[in-house]
Amino acid sequence: MDFFDNLISQVEELTALPNRSDYFRKNGSVWKDAGRNEVVLLRDTAFELGGSDLSAVGCNLVTSKSIGESGVTVIGNDLCDIEKDCAFARISLIEIDDIADEQDAYNAIRKIEYVKYHIFPEGYMMRTSSESLREQIRVSKKAIKQGISFEKIGNALIDRYLENKLVRCVRIIFITDKSADYSRLYRIAVKNNEITKALNHALNHINFDCNSCNLKPICDEVEGMRELHFKNSGM
Repeated sequence: MDFFDNLISQVEELTALPNRSDYFRKNGSVWKDAGRNEVVLLRDTAFELGGSDLSAVGCNLVTSKSIGESGVTVIGNDLCDIEKDCAFARISLIEIDDIADEQDAYNAIRKIEYVKYHIFPEGYMMRTSSESLREQIRVSKKAIKQGISFEKIGNALIDRYLENKLVRCVRIIFITDKSADYSRLYRIAVKNNEITKALNHALNHINFDCNSCNLKPICDEVEGMRELHFKNSGM
């Protein structure tokens, strides 16, 4: 599974910033899960990440190459140091077993994507949109007083991803630094979504004229995508 490796390289380049803290998953504490979707009302909110017109990006990038140890990276202020609404990005790099069958690999990607809809950190309300690729967060005043942090939230996400036996390692990157290139991060999220759609089309045995397909630029750009399409379409 290497269709997304170029995007991962771009993320690593964009996150090589000075205002960065790295935490290994080993022995790190985990933020508690409310067990259900919890609504944080505006009057109880300390701040929003990526709220209103601010930049907000969220995506998962899956690979079978080694990404090192599981852990959390924070670029910019941690939750306890944020005083007002700010831009936000959450990028999860997820290493899975090298799956030979492309359909199984695609199914694994979709299953991994569903994880973010089944975790409910207390006082950390996530609003995600698969269409706009935005991920907005509302953090409660109570959670701030109790010591919520990106490390604890990230560790909770990592543990949930690792429940999937195909997942070997997870790195969660949280970004609040105002100097980060959120526009480029958003374009990476868009490209990630386009590649996933192209992979789905290729696996559905669709036989069409490449020159008339709106996914042609993706097949031209991503190594192995065109070959996969031809193999599954019988061309």
